[in-house]
Amino acid sequence: MKQRVYVWPLCIRTFHWLYALSFFFAFLTIWFENLLTLHVAFGMVFVILALFRLTWGFIGPLYSNFSCFDFQRDHLLDYILHLFGKKKKTAGHNPASSWGAIAMLVLGFLLGVSGIFLYGVQEGRGIVSFLNKEIYYQMDQMFSTHMWIAYAMLVVVVIHIWGVVFEHIYHHTGIIWSMFTGYKYQVGGIDVKLDRKQNFFAAFFLFLSVAIYFYVVEVPDNALTRSCYEPIDYEEEHPVLALECGDCHIVFPAYLLPAQSWRLIMDTTEDHFGDELDLEEEDAETIREYLVRHSADHSTREAAFKILESLKWRYEHVNSIVHTPYWKKTHKRIPSKVFKKKEIDSKFSCDACHPDIVKGRIDDDAIKIPAVPFKDALKMHIYPK
Repeated sequence: MKQRVYVWPLCIRTFHWLYALSFFFAFLTIWFENLLTLHVAFGMVFVILALFRLTWGFIGPLYSNFSCFDFQRDHLLDYILHLFGKKKKTAGHNPASSWGAIAMLVLGFLLGVSGIFLYGVQEGRGIVSFLNKEIYYQMDQMFSTHMWIAYAMLVVVVIHIWGVVFEHIYHHTGIIWSMFTGYKYQVGGIDVKLDRKQNFFAAFFLFLSVAIYFYVVEVPDNALTRSCYEPIDYEEEHPVLALECGDCHIVFPAYLLPAQSWRLIMDTTEDHFGDELDLEEEDAETIREYLVRHSADHSTREAAFKILESLKWRYEHVNSIVHTPYWKKTHKRIPSKVFKKKEIDSKFSCDACHPDIVKGRIDDDAIKIPAVPFKDALKMHIYPK
């Protein structure tokens, strides 16, 4: 005779829903450039939860422990081949859910770790930001790895959801309700009980996962999102550049163009976008030297690397940032009418949407397009703030 058995304790049910929600929101926020910090926050929660559950699989109680999982391949094959036949109701994981659970945990952990390394290498931010100086040229490969793991995880999640719904409706296992109540119905089951150490371990990790989210989102310049690049005060670092260039427009970060482009610009001061630059020879030379020394060729920033890459590594040269293939690619979703708005004025008014550019930084999470309706902003993959 079937009896009501307590299978999933509160900590596992809480883990389950936090794990699902953190993956969902991490996947959702990646489509919006300026929600990078939120993406990182949810990713941190995700990897902490994956670490908790992987450890819990060795120290956890009955049903949650990996020793209770069915990893025998012949059992899995038999389960799939007889999917529509009668199934023995198991209190814990059946062969399919055993493999599915371990796949989601391993992929989730790899996804989180690869994200942390990608954040450090590509953005120069976070706990491994020091790697940006060492292996910045690997950022595209690391991005591809991170995305492939994410899509593999998505595939497993979709199969998992389908399997749960199928089990619940076709085999009447009540599996969906069990993740809310913790109870299943089976013959000869044993109620799960946690000891004091297990309760403490679970409470610590679940608290940590929530606390880390608020730490990343609410604490400015925290250790998990801090940039390895300090803001630049151009008036202090190069007063001549700040005075001569900043008199007509913002001082554009030198890493946004290759050295050859800066040489081209400084060699044609008599026709500088329709104007003649009245510069002392000494001032022109010091500006030229600074721009070349800090150009994309000598930078490990993401924008610098991708601008050079889009220019095919010096086989093509331009004298304007907005003419680089990378700029065109990253701004292709923005209609030309947006640049004509009085709040922006032109394509050269970078500080209208990138306020931190005046300090030499172009952080994704600082992007804000002014005077643009909510729906239009979403089409540009920018979340209105």
